[in-house]
Amino acid sequence: MDKLYIVSKYITFIGSILKGFWEHLFCRILGVPVQDARYLQANELCGHVDHDFTKTRTTTFLLCWLPGLMNRVFAYGMLVGGYLGLFVVRAGADTVIFWIYLLLFYLGASLICNNAPLYEDALNNWDLVYGKDSGTNAIVKALAFLPSVYFLASAWLEKYAISFLLCVIATVIGIII
Repeated sequence: MDKLYIVSKYITFIGSILKGFWEHLFCRILGVPVQDARYLQANELCGHVDHDFTKTRTTTFLLCWLPGLMNRVFAYGMLVGGYLGLFVVRAGADTVIFWIYLLLFYLGASLICNNAPLYEDALNNWDLVYGKDSGTNAIVKALAFLPSVYFLASAWLEKYAISFLLCVIATVIGIII
């Protein structure tokens, strides 16, 4: 699965680079030291930056949430616009607008496939909020539950390239229907 993960990250390289950039930016803003800022690496850090583990719940939560949010904000409009233009309106391949829709769809898919935190960051967030010695009060636990589950689930899906495969399946369905 590691090879499929790397291949999916290189196919969606624009989303990988932007996700790495957002992570790097928010690490700098939050004061988290970055060890390696290469955004495209042939390992599990592809599309991420190598940074120190965060020690506080707030910093960890924000580092898991903000970079993916930035990719999602840009992805939704491009993905929906491109999908509607390609598979609902069905612009002809000989028109300029077809290529614009195709570019929008690729950019949106690339960004949406790269919106999850690194799996280790999601696990660190879970441990800091719900671990044995977390000391987190019940209100914070209740408010952080759904986002923390989302971080874990999306990071797991991205780790095994399932988010990429789901995007490919949605594309194939759009072509067939």
